[in-house]
Amino acid sequence: MYSPALEAALRDVVPSTDPLDAPDFNPISHINKLFPNEESLGRADSFSAELQDQMTVLDEEILQTVRQQTSAGSSARKDLEGGKAAMRELFDKVRDIKAKAERSQTMVHEICRDIKSLDYAKRHLTLTITALKRLQMLVTATEQLSVMTRERMYAEAANLLHAVTQLLAHFEGYAGIRKIDELRAQAGLAPAAATALAEAATGGAPPPPPPLARRRHAFQPYGDAGSLDKTELRCGWRLARRSVLEECREARGSLDVAVLTHALQKTVEFEKEMHARFSAEARDREGGEGGEGEGGGEGEGGGEGGGAAARAQAPDPAALLGSISSCFDSYMSIYVSLEDKQIGEARAARRGRAERGGGGGALAKLLEGETWQVAAAGRPDGRVFTSSKELFIALKRSFKRGTALQMDAVLFELQRVWGKHLRAYAKRVQEKLAAVGQPAEMTIAPSLSLDAAQQHFVCAVVNTSKYCSETTGQLEESIVKAMEGEHGGKVDMSPIQEEFQAVVTSGMKVLVAALESRIAPWDAMEELGEDTSPYMLEVAAKAREMMPQLGEALLPLYVKFFCDKFVQSFVPRLIGSIYRCKRIGEVGAQQMQADVGTLKATLLELPTLGQASATAMYTKLVTKEVAAAEQVLKLVQTPEDMLEETVQEMDRNGISIDLQKILELKGLKKADTERLIEAYNLMQSSASEGGKKIKKMLNLAGGQSLLNF
Repeated sequence: MYSPALEAALRDVVPSTDPLDAPDFNPISHINKLFPNEESLGRADSFSAELQDQMTVLDEEILQTVRQQTSAGSSARKDLEGGKAAMRELFDKVRDIKAKAERSQTMVHEICRDIKSLDYAKRHLTLTITALKRLQMLVTATEQLSVMTRERMYAEAANLLHAVTQLLAHFEGYAGIRKIDELRAQAGLAPAAATALAEAATGGAPPPPPPLARRRHAFQPYGDAGSLDKTELRCGWRLARRSVLEECREARGSLDVAVLTHALQKTVEFEKEMHARFSAEARDREGGEGGEGEGGGEGEGGGEGGGAAARAQAPDPAALLGSISSCFDSYMSIYVSLEDKQIGEARAARRGRAERGGGGGALAKLLEGETWQVAAAGRPDGRVFTSSKELFIALKRSFKRGTALQMDAVLFELQRVWGKHLRAYAKRVQEKLAAVGQPAEMTIAPSLSLDAAQQHFVCAVVNTSKYCSETTGQLEESIVKAMEGEHGGKVDMSPIQEEFQAVVTSGMKVLVAALESRIAPWDAMEELGEDTSPYMLEVAAKAREMMPQLGEALLPLYVKFFCDKFVQSFVPRLIGSIYRCKRIGEVGAQQMQADVGTLKATLLELPTLGQASATAMYTKLVTKEVAAAEQVLKLVQTPEDMLEETVQEMDRNGISIDLQKILELKGLKKADTERLIEAYNLMQSSASEGGKKIKKMLNLAGGQSLLNF
């Protein structure tokens, strides 16, 4: 008996209505209930059998349960072992992570130590740079102070002296350094200058500085506007004509090629502005207005007398044009060299490269970054190499800078520089094409193997060269429009365009050779029949395979160009293949005649396969080239008694034939061939006598023909 709690739990888990499962089961009462009287004992045997069956079933279920429990125990042990292994692996990982964390912590400490060192270095470097800047300011201020004192500009010198004193205070701790001591000594004023400054401080009036002294001081090399990049500040002073011309003669400064273009542009604008201003004033005076002094601190008299004298002595306003900008002429070669360098370095600078080199070397760097790949799809004129676009972007920028100078001679020199880079690029693209192996025998197809990717690359070379040629022509037009003088007529970039067109032609030859090399030579007729031979079927199949690819990658113009070149190259080679067959006979000639017909139909279809239209000129070309092959086969098939007439007809029509090879194809003996050739040559010189001799030789011995074989 189980406890009441366990019994209740079993009933909840496994509910049962069987009286045998009841906790208060009484076997005697249960038997009396089953067998209440003697008559019911008659089914005791059957009931016993049923119980036996139930016991058997229960034994089987118990056995099955024990087996399952055994298997579950084994599986549980395996799971337990697996859990232990996972825990060991986890422990190892945690230990590795802990070790890595310790190493990371050590690394962080080292980095922090390095950062601290760098921070100290930065702080010291900042102090050093600040000290150098102050030293530079002190040197400049000391020089300006000396000049101001010498030119008796005492008011400005008094202010500057205060600034020098403040700067010297920063160098109190540098006593004993020779340069600092020299500057400190130079900052001391002469007694006369000190006296004059004292008078100015107490109300005395020092003598005024000479005219234009302040302006001259500002634009000295040590002045506030003395550098070349401050050129536009010179143009902001309102001066009279004589003063302007004097300032033009006084304009000086150190050369910095980086700002040369900017300075020259501002100078030219200033000259034009002054020319327009004083030309208008001159026209006003000539119109009857009273004479005036020039003003601006330099009065030259008033009234009619003063005005007449002023007009007589006034400089010509036209002298302003070029009075300053002409000073740049001797430095323009440096500017052109700078443009040469910048064009070449355009790509290298864009990619953040630190190396610097000449124009040629820098162009090589531009090409180093070229992947030599184009988009696999899209418009053919858009499938060009990236380097070609970047090169013309650099040329466009250089063109804008050059035209801003408004100097035709400089622009003319620049276009030579641009031409040099374009030629170098054309040569580099040409070198990317595969070499075509041309056999000594011209009737044999060239040796070249191109896969789909290589064929796509050759098309990209053609597209890029076409783009460069057209853009070069546009560049030439822009250059000529920008020039006003004689230099415009000297600009000629057509040779550069021709170089790019030569690359296009080379690319087309490679594509033509690629198609020809895919076709086996036609050395002999292996099979004879009424249909097209397997050889010609292969020719048509290869052409049908390649032309759609070219149509996708090339413009229709160059698809037509390819078709022309292929016809002019392949058909003569085909005729050479016919001649190499030696002897074909009439049946073989008929088979070849059928093949030539298939070839003609295929050739006429080529432009359409390449997404281009066949022109009347192309149709005429195909007809002419194929006709030569047809005439050869026609002569081979011509009966002996009609050969003379056929040869004469072809000769009258201007069709060139190789009679000796024709006779060899017909299978004549060598002696008979030689006599016929001799007769043909005589016919060429004398139609009547030669014709009789050919007729006689063709009908020997009572009509026995030599051509009957």
